[in-house]
Amino acid sequence: MTTEMTSNKTGDTATWNRQDHPGKLLRIGGSLIDNGRGDKARTMAIEALGDRPDDPLLAAVARRIFQYEMPGFHRDMLLDRARNAAYRTAIEASARGRTVLDIGTGSGLLAIMAAKAGAAHVYACEANAMLAATARTIVEANGLSDRITIFTTHSSRLDRNQDLGGGVDLVVSEVFADDLLGEYVLPTLDHARAELCAPGAIILPESAEIMVALADYPQKPADLSDIEGVDLSLFTPHARLHPTVRNGDPSFIVRSDPASMFHFDFSQGIASQRQSSVTLQSHGGSVGGIAQWLRIGFGGGVAYENAPGGDSDAHWGVCWTPLTEVLETRAGESFDVGGWHDEVALVLWDEG
Repeated sequence: MTTEMTSNKTGDTATWNRQDHPGKLLRIGGSLIDNGRGDKARTMAIEALGDRPDDPLLAAVARRIFQYEMPGFHRDMLLDRARNAAYRTAIEASARGRTVLDIGTGSGLLAIMAAKAGAAHVYACEANAMLAATARTIVEANGLSDRITIFTTHSSRLDRNQDLGGGVDLVVSEVFADDLLGEYVLPTLDHARAELCAPGAIILPESAEIMVALADYPQKPADLSDIEGVDLSLFTPHARLHPTVRNGDPSFIVRSDPASMFHFDFSQGIASQRQSSVTLQSHGGSVGGIAQWLRIGFGGGVAYENAPGGDSDAHWGVCWTPLTEVLETRAGESFDVGGWHDEVALVLWDEG
């Protein structure tokens, strides 16, 4: 058996034969993925495994190809039971009879939920070619290929008429970062609402809030003043210290009631820049920084929140902005916290 694949942008080809060392398969597969042809890399690996099913090195190389530059959050996201249940409940209440677009489908889970909930048709898009190919296989395995169409592209490249039959009635997406904004959710949904939707379309989730609270998280700043006799303390600002904290970490202690710093209504246009502040009152004790997490609203009383101390299965982390020094506070002592965001970034600070 010979598997031939384009291995670079110039059109040169490389082949992998059953007699070849698996390392060659890894090189060709990596090159394909680097050039946006992850679907081809996946097909090549599957065919090679079928040809040499008892080769353990080949199996290990194939796993490496399947995971090549694949963000680690996908597994944790699919195991977030509260997140999955919130989406399923909201989709089941909204999808029947509607034409649906699932943005960033990944495994295809939300698209499948919509089809099973009675959607007229589901379109889904996934820019990662390897994930898109796997999602198609999952859809086919679930007997839904005639009801779900998956595009290997970013949603911004879809055409309302040519691809989506004149526009969709329901948009479902889960392109939220730990700080809500880092995966371009705002411009993505702005574009979908303006260019891909039919009049009166529904957006799910329909809203989200950036929540903040005072907190303490024992930490020991790295001392870079003497590294092999060299003072590297000027490098300290570059050293990220606990940027996110996993939910359920017992050493992370919330020291105030939460407050909503920003609220986003995804059915409306969203300004690209905004600044706000909230006043937080300490419960007392040491305060080392500001905790930030998400509250996502689906309508109809359905919501998801990865608040500190909540479900340990939450795949979003609690973001942590440390103060310049740990403060010992009295109960009722007030702190003003500032926040600013643009389309893709969020910053928080203690206003003193």
